[in-house]
Amino acid sequence: MKYRFKGLLKDKTAAGSLRWRVRVEGDRDRKVTIPMGPGEPRFHEHYAAARAGHAPQVRKPEKSVAGTLDALCEGYLAWLSEQINDTEIESQFKPSPLTLKGYRPLLNRACDIKDLDGDRMGSLDADLPREAFVHIRDSFGSKTGSADNCLKALRAAYRWGEERSGFPDTSAIFDVKKVHRNRGGATPWAVADMRRFLQHHGPGTMARLWFLLSLNVLPRIGDVYRLGPEHILWSSTGDAVLSFQPSKKGSAHVDVPVLRQLLEELKLHPERAFFIGNKAGGRFASAEVVRNKIQDWTAEAGLPKGRTQHGIRKGAAELLAAAGATQYEIMALMSHTQAQTSEIYTRKVERAGLAARAIERISCLDLGKVDHVV
Repeated sequence: MKYRFKGLLKDKTAAGSLRWRVRVEGDRDRKVTIPMGPGEPRFHEHYAAARAGHAPQVRKPEKSVAGTLDALCEGYLAWLSEQINDTEIESQFKPSPLTLKGYRPLLNRACDIKDLDGDRMGSLDADLPREAFVHIRDSFGSKTGSADNCLKALRAAYRWGEERSGFPDTSAIFDVKKVHRNRGGATPWAVADMRRFLQHHGPGTMARLWFLLSLNVLPRIGDVYRLGPEHILWSSTGDAVLSFQPSKKGSAHVDVPVLRQLLEELKLHPERAFFIGNKAGGRFASAEVVRNKIQDWTAEAGLPKGRTQHGIRKGAAELLAAAGATQYEIMALMSHTQAQTSEIYTRKVERAGLAARAIERISCLDLGKVDHVV
């Protein structure tokens, strides 16, 4: 069927779902997705807005109907926010604000997805069949990581709802499989990467200070730009220790001696309340700003894309394991509280060492004197 609407495109997403898009008038390279095609209610309204370059607004009822997916997700997010802001709850028992920040857009998106009849998923009864959750998952297309995160957020909401009236005691959400395949995560920094970075970013540069600080305490990106002189403790013998509590929930407190190279680098920088900052001398505004800056610094040094803050953690952990550091030494430095987390880095090295020692034992055997075993 042909439609006489200029710029209207009909295709399919990576997941095979039907998709309608409209070219913005005067800009052929820009396309706006609309939620329906010709003949459906409000199509002309969405089409006209898209031609003008405006994204369509999905209407949501002002008040959610009891027992719907909207009501479940809104109730869970409100409860999560209350738990975070409750001053009487000890911090170690509180949900992380990052959980709320991550779950809110995912749950809102799940509710705004339309089913095959054009109804918002959020307007439907929360007791949805398995096929409905598969539909939500598949709507993310090739963004399989986001799809799995959405399933995780929905499972958390349904666990919360199990103890509240009006919501299902059990849900098919727990039967839906994940689709993302782990590709190994961040790329570990190799020794050659580290040397090349330091050769390009000489003493007195912010990039070098960031790297030495990161190598010293292996912080996550949400912690590195918060560290400052207040986190250095001096002993009576003149030894310096970096001491801080990582922001990630469940992390152990970190106390680690300060590298000599880091102390020397700090002498080349003005004293202020934080170690690393922007060109204007201010603190970085967020972890995302730091992430972008790291990409600039690594590109300037000619490193391949993908060298990140977390890559330093992984690279240093692998180097430590290769140098003979124990699983518990790596745990202490990386603020892990579960041995199996640090075991990822030591397992390969330990197995290789055990195999080498086994071969050494065999080579020492005098095979001519080995008793015959029946």
